Amino acid sequence: MRVKSKWHKDKQKSTDDIGSAMAFNTWRITRNELEDLINEGFVIEKEQLFGVIKEYLFFLIQATDRLIYNKIPDENRQKIMVKLVKQSAQYYHENKFDQIGEGEHWQEFLADFNKKTTIYSQFLFEDDLTPSHPFYRYFADSIKDAMTAKDEKWIVSQMIEIQAPKAFKALNKSVQSLITVDSIA
Repeated sequence: MRVKSKWHKDKQKSTDDIGSAMAFNTWRITRNELEDLINEGFVIEKEQLFGVIKEYLFFLIQATDRLIYNKIPDENRQKIMVKLVKQSAQYYHENKFDQIGEGEHWQEFLADFNKKTTIYSQFLFEDDLTPSHPFYRYFADSIKDAMTAKDEKWIVSQMIEIQAPKAFKALNKSVQSLITVDSIA
């Protein structure tokens, strides 16, 4: 899977540049992980598809915020995160509109994101580097709730042991490279 992990020129990037690149990468990681689940034989029906996509995006956005928390000045971090969330909501809206049709998809995404943020805030990162087991567990349970009952027996362990760490590894590599610039405007 290819994600943007390097800038062509490392001099100065805006918070919008960084937030947009992060949103693009979280979307790509989500799509790749979704394909992996399907290839592993998990059943994700049309009704569940966007629930699973949302949960992946929420997990990756929360992880991104934790990864940049102490590495970027707070004002810039907040701007990056706002851009990341808004751009992710836009990707979600456009894709759900194309697949499902009319609806308040953007607003739905943001409302659900705000609820999930409150819950994710209760979970820590280990040594400020990786999601804790409860962080992964909450994500896995959220994916289970978004999927069909057929796979609920196996999906939680698949998510905790394989999918979530793999997605986090790709995200971490991307985030670390994208914030390594001379300055952020």
